[in-house]
Parts: sequence; C-alpha cells; structure tokens
Amino acid sequence: MKIAAAFALVLCLTLLFSFSSFAQEKMTMEEYNAKMAEYQKREADAKAEIATTDAEIEALKNQLAQVDDEIANEWQEIYALLGTDEAGVNEYRSSLNNLENEVDGLANLSPEELFKRRAEIDQLEEQLNGFKENKIALLSEMQDRLATIEGKIAQLRASLPAAVYDEYTVVRGDYLWKIAGKPDIYDDPYQWMRVYTYNRDQIKDPDLIYADQVFKIQRSAAANEYIVVKGDWLAKIAGKAEIYGDPTKWTKILEANNTVIQDQNMIYPHQVLILPDK
Repeated sequence: MKIAAAFALVLCLTLLFSFSSFAQEKMTMEEYNAKMAEYQKREADAKAEIATTDAEIEALKNQLAQVDDEIANEWQEIYALLGTDEAGVNEYRSSLNNLENEVDGLANLSPEELFKRRAEIDQLEEQLNGFKENKIALLSEMQDRLATIEGKIAQLRASLPAAVYDEYTVVRGDYLWKIAGKPDIYDDPYQWMRVYTYNRDQIKDPDLIYADQVFKIQRSAAANEYIVVKGDWLAKIAGKAEIYGDPTKWTKILEANNTVIQDQNMIYPHQVLILPDK
C-alpha cells in the first residue's frame, strides 16, 4: 500500500508540474489556484481511501488470526479425543503413504509375479487393518485414504490368477516320466506325478496319454493346492497351520482327491492335492 501511495503522490506532482507550466502560458492565477485546489482535494481523497483500505486490511488480518487460533484450538481438542497430537497424525499419514506406495508397487507386477508374491498382499492387508484400529482413522481424511488403499488391495486380489501354469502339447512318443524330465518342464522325471495329478481331469491312467493332449504344467500352487513332499502323510498335511491346523481333517483331503489317492496311507512326493475350503 505504501507503494500505491507513493505512486499517487508522484502522479499528482507530475500533473501539478504540467498544469503549472500550462498555467504560466494559458491560465490566469485564479484558474491556476482552482486547479491546484482540485488536485489537492483528489490527492487528499486518495490518501484517505488508502488509509481506509489499510485499516480494512489490518482488520481482516486480525480476523484471520482469530480464525486460525480457533481452528488450532479445535484441533487440539480433536487431538485430545484421539489420544495423539499433530506429530502423531503426521506420522500416521506418512505410514499410510508408505503402505499405499507398497500396494502400488505390487500393482505394477505381472499377474504371474504377483501370484508368487501373494503373501505380501496378506501382509499389507494386515497392516491396513491395524491402521483401522487406531483412533486417528476416525478423521475423515484418513477414512478416505483407508478406503482408497482397501480398494487397491481388492483390485490386486481380483487380478490374481487362480494358479500359474504353462501348457504343454503331448507329441507322439511322450510319456509322463519323459515330459517331466524335459528341461523346460521340471527337468526332473520323478515329478511325473505332478503332471499326472495336476491334469487329473484329462489323465485317467498315467500309463495312457495321447498325442495332442494339452497338459497344464504347474508353476506355482494356488491357495487351495498342496504339493506333497517327502515325509508327508494326510494327517500331517491337515495339521499344518497354513492348511487346517487340525490333523483330524485329513478325511477332507482324501475325499477331494479320491481319484489320485487309492490308499489313505500311500501318498507320493510331487502329488498335487486339492484342499477343500481353502
């Protein structure tokens, strides 16, 4: 405002000088005095208007300061109700940012890579649920952020393939042992049982396969699948914490796999078993 006042003063002086020169040539003293009085009045009016504006600005600044104080007091009351302070809210916000960045990072993976890292999705969802239990989650800003992250995690789960597998077309002269031993399959003929049990819908007799059949070559087990390892038996599998956590549920596994398990006491490494309710 001081700059505006200075500019107005310079303008008035410039006009005064111009009219002074003009008055010497064209005006009478009476006309000159009248003009001077007019410009002095305009200058005074401009200064008065500037002063009024400065006063209004100062009043607005005071009002804004009062509003800021009221807002700060309101936030202090909110922080007290949430059992935190501004630093705690900022830390919570930063943690949500980090969580969302991790979710976004997984979203950039191919479905196959995401399938291999699906356990990370569970971990991120556990973190999200932990954040929901914090009272800071009651803030509308945080509710929106939590809902956004939850939606992104749901999208990740929706993009997960049921299982990851390649396909192999049987050629004349193939048999399961030979297929499993191929370098681009399992490079291990003993895993013929994996090919057999994973394709149980097509292979009724492991000694009878036919040219042009298309087998699925399992690359990663789905959540409802289990690959038998040496030393396993049905009760042991059912008792694992990540399966059922209850060895008495071995009968569920037997019933779901009765086409590939002929004797409950005889299961073999590399068999692919279906896990009901998983």
